[in-house]
Amino acid sequence: MPLLGSRQLDAYHIGELELLQDIYHPRRILPVIGPHHKTVLDVGCGAGQTLIARGIPKDVQAIGVDMDESALALGKRLAPNIEFILARGEHLPFKDESFDLIVCRVALPYMHVSTALKEMSRVSRPGGDIWLTLHRMSWVLRELLAAASNLDAKLLLKELYVLANGIVFYFSGCEFHFPFRPNKWESFQTDKGIRRILSKLGFGGISIDCSHGSFVVQASRTRRE
Repeated sequence: MPLLGSRQLDAYHIGELELLQDIYHPRRILPVIGPHHKTVLDVGCGAGQTLIARGIPKDVQAIGVDMDESALALGKRLAPNIEFILARGEHLPFKDESFDLIVCRVALPYMHVSTALKEMSRVSRPGGDIWLTLHRMSWVLRELLAAASNLDAKLLLKELYVLANGIVFYFSGCEFHFPFRPNKWESFQTDKGIRRILSKLGFGGISIDCSHGSFVVQASRTRRE
């Protein structure tokens, strides 16, 4: 996402919330909060759009973490029933086995994937669930084509990095940060790659749904790593 002013960022997050609240919108994809999900964590929550649109039962403790302070401030105004915490997905400030459900909507591709998933595994209770939406290679290729068509050299180089990072991760399990930006990451994922890493981290019952054009992954924590 390009750099935006605070008002533009607020408008962006509110626009995303309105999208998720529109039951007819094709991009409206939300996790299910079941009766056994008493503690829920949203990693890369933005302003809490996913949990707000989903609706939080009164008996559920919901927490969102993000590195965007302005988004968290907006979330606190929009949803006082959600606790918002400034934190990176790669360093979650919670005790082991704290959550029954962990969601991460379109945020994991912008993290160091293996580290962030290891943290999610650590704070997930045995039998707890994880719900992710990711980027596929086709998404990166569309962005590459758009950058080339618009003669946008900066975006083209950025998407070439994303493509290369995703390919390296698929074959080796390694990731490399954006050039000269040690805390900036982005990659795409594959069905086989995400199954491999989740299985290694002790998740089972892995299901992948691409029927709505998005890459949605669900799994349950079955054992300690």
